[in-house]
Amino acid sequence: MYEKLFNKNFTMVVIGQIISLFGNVILRFALSLYILDATGSATIFGSIMAVSMLPTIILSPFGGMLADRVNRRNIMVALDFTTAAIVFVFGLVLNENSAVPAIAVVLILLSLIQAFYQPSVQSSVPLLQKENHLIQANSVVNQVMAFSNLLGPVLGGILYGMFGVGPIIVISGISFFLSAVLEIFIHIPFTPPTEKGNIFHIVKSDFKDSMRFMIWKRSDILKALLFTGAISFFVAAVAIVGKPYLIRITLGLSAEHYGITEGCLGAAGILGGIAAGVIGTKLKTKKLYYLMVLMGIFLVPVGLAFMFNAPTFASYLLITIVFSANQLLYCMFSVLILSVIQQKTPNHLLGKIMAYVSTVVMCSQPLGQALYGVLFDSFTSNVYVLLIATAVLIAAIGLLAKKPFYSLDSK
Repeated sequence: MYEKLFNKNFTMVVIGQIISLFGNVILRFALSLYILDATGSATIFGSIMAVSMLPTIILSPFGGMLADRVNRRNIMVALDFTTAAIVFVFGLVLNENSAVPAIAVVLILLSLIQAFYQPSVQSSVPLLQKENHLIQANSVVNQVMAFSNLLGPVLGGILYGMFGVGPIIVISGISFFLSAVLEIFIHIPFTPPTEKGNIFHIVKSDFKDSMRFMIWKRSDILKALLFTGAISFFVAAVAIVGKPYLIRITLGLSAEHYGITEGCLGAAGILGGIAAGVIGTKLKTKKLYYLMVLMGIFLVPVGLAFMFNAPTFASYLLITIVFSANQLLYCMFSVLILSVIQQKTPNHLLGKIMAYVSTVVMCSQPLGQALYGVLFDSFTSNVYVLLIATAVLIAAIGLLAKKPFYSLDSK
């Protein structure tokens, strides 16, 4: 096993992730802008972006099954080469008449590839690290994703504004190709499964094995997974929907104010990942519920500010501070709980369990956003009721997680 955090294979996985993720984020951002510019329709834009996420949500469990049955390095290499080919072909056939449907197809294909790519990366991390480096390793992977999501749209917007979509397609295609070439030289330990059979038998067997493991052998992992989804449902949704609503509609402040808050949350997310890597080994699993309870407690002052009609700027400042603090705690919690689940999961089930984690989180966030969109419209004149009720719910979920997290820590 590996003595250093940044051993050769893990370093190459991280570099490959940086190249591939930045290429992916920049391309998706530029293509979404192109759709908006070409159609001028928020409905078409929103519909295409929503539909393009479905393959990742639906197919991630199958991506996890594949990751447990095929060399994960080979999956990453094949998918990056495939993505490069798709992007280059798309660049060659793109024209104004067919641009929107072509972009929709490409976004759906990228989402489909992501469903099989991400479980392979996440389940590779425990195989490339000693247990004492696992939290730091997941923190690094989290930081790569956070930086790409923060800086990718900025770079994509600049490049799109200066050169249009064409050069971005070329740059993205090259980035996927380079990532695939780099990944060829990665060695990820792999033991081929002994079970053979037709594809339907294998899928059924893999699904049964993973469910049996979570329900009967390690129900604490299943509970941790569900609590993670619940926290994502409430914390992420109230932030994503609540921030713009409270700042722009309730307080009537400018887009610049909202932009500053978004920037603070981006920075907080990065700091949360760093904090998880620095203090993660000192924070016991049984204490993770504290982070969940704190997320609820921190939300209460925002509700009180609206209840007592605090000055506009004071309310804005409180929103920015509280949501940034919760973003930091949420990112810390995500990295730490993911590391614990990886540690407690056998290698032959890692891909499937990691895919379930991704699927639960990806499903919970849009469902939460849809619910909170309706709720904020319903509580327009007394948003404090919604905010305080959400705070109580989040804290209660944290307290309910205490016993399962104690169990997870003791086994």
